[in-house]
Amino acid sequence: MRNAEHVLGHSRVAPPHASRPLIALVFEGLSENRKQLPSVLLYDTRGSQLFEEICEQPEYYLSRAETRLLGRHGAAIAECIGPQAAIVEYGAGSGRKTQLLLESLADPHSYLPIDVDAVQLESACRAMRRRFPTLAVRALVQDFRQFVPLPPIVGRASRRVAFFAGSTIGNFRPLEAVALLNSIRESMGPQGGLLIGVDLAKDRSVLERAYDDAAGVTAEFNLNVLRRLNREVDATFDLAGFRHRAAWNEEHQRIEMSLVSTRAQVPSVAGIGVALGAGEEILTEYCHKYSPEGFASLANIAGWLVRRTWIDEERRYSLQFLEAAE
Repeated sequence: MRNAEHVLGHSRVAPPHASRPLIALVFEGLSENRKQLPSVLLYDTRGSQLFEEICEQPEYYLSRAETRLLGRHGAAIAECIGPQAAIVEYGAGSGRKTQLLLESLADPHSYLPIDVDAVQLESACRAMRRRFPTLAVRALVQDFRQFVPLPPIVGRASRRVAFFAGSTIGNFRPLEAVALLNSIRESMGPQGGLLIGVDLAKDRSVLERAYDDAAGVTAEFNLNVLRRLNREVDATFDLAGFRHRAAWNEEHQRIEMSLVSTRAQVPSVAGIGVALGAGEEILTEYCHKYSPEGFASLANIAGWLVRRTWIDEERRYSLQFLEAAE
């Protein structure tokens, strides 16, 4: 490990190039009393591939439950959305579940997937154009945490409906979730809709297994953040010096996913050292869980009304259709 002139936690001095967006995000999180990294860092090309593998693990019920709900309640969902709608998908990923949604709709107008991973996004768009050759498909490479201005093509649709799958809303703390839901409502407009996956609170053992599968895929997904930082911001993290942890926080009703330092160490990021004690954690992702009533209250604050809710047979997961409040 090379020597570092400064150590985060002991100095706020940053290298000259720290104004770059990624480095700024990293330094902001690692300077906190409880060190953290933004969850968006999980989703480079390799991270996106690993997440697709996570969805296939037997412990990870979320994806299977959502897929079953989309298949079982497609007609009811289509009735809520209506014909000639523009479907705007937040955090599109591979788009496999979106094909189920589009197949159930009456003459969808257009499909606009949003994702930070341009490689996977383009692959998903090619697959979608092959499957729906008459559908207008327009990719938006963007961090959806920021307001998403939609292209003129959606102006010719009957309405705009956001699709936010995978319970990704759970990755945001409540105030952040309200801000994001409000931003989505503004993008969708006064007649807008939102079909959203919301994971439900349940036994902690089920939840912790879902985020720490026996095959170790989630652990590799989490550790890939450090591999990405080593590659993209000249960091010196030794992956062997960290282990994956997923723990249920009862007070905040969330899984907290973190990387635990297995020894005292001082890796560096762009020449600045990061002092870590043995057993110290770097938080990488929150996964909040809700009751149907709790999520409805959150949505109301952001200007949405829950119109329909579908819950899987094991009462683990929900799909909900929201409309902008008048």
